[in-house]
Amino acid sequence: MNDDVQALVDRWIVAFCETPVLIDPELMRRLLAEKEIADRKQDAMTEKTFNAGDTVKWDHSQGTTTGKVVRKLTHPTRIKTHKVAASQDNPEYLVESGKTGARAAHKPSELRKA
Repeated sequence: MNDDVQALVDRWIVAFCETPVLIDPELMRRLLAEKEIADRKQDAMTEKTFNAGDTVKWDHSQGTTTGKVVRKLTHPTRIKTHKVAASQDNPEYLVESGKTGARAAHKPSELRKA
C-alpha cells in the first residue's frame, strides 16, 4: 500500500471510525468528499445568526410564514405550554409571525432571511 492510499485509509478511519473491508482508493475519495460536503453544509446551517428585528421566513405545513426575530434564546424556557430546549451551544430564535402575531421558537437552520 503506497503512502497516498495509506493516507486515504487513515482519513477513512477518522471519518467513519472503522477500517474499510475493501480498499478502493477511488471509492474512498468519493465517499470522503461527499462526507466533507455534508459536513460543510451542516456547519453552514448551524452558523446562521440573526439579530432582533431581522425579517425572516420559515416553512410549515400550511406554507411559508414571514415574521421578525424578537430575540435569541440561549437558555431553556417555555412559550405558553411548549418547552424550548435552547442552550448556548444550541440556540433558538423567538420569532413573531407578521400575519398572526403568534410567537414561536425556531432553530437557526429552519429560518432564512426574508
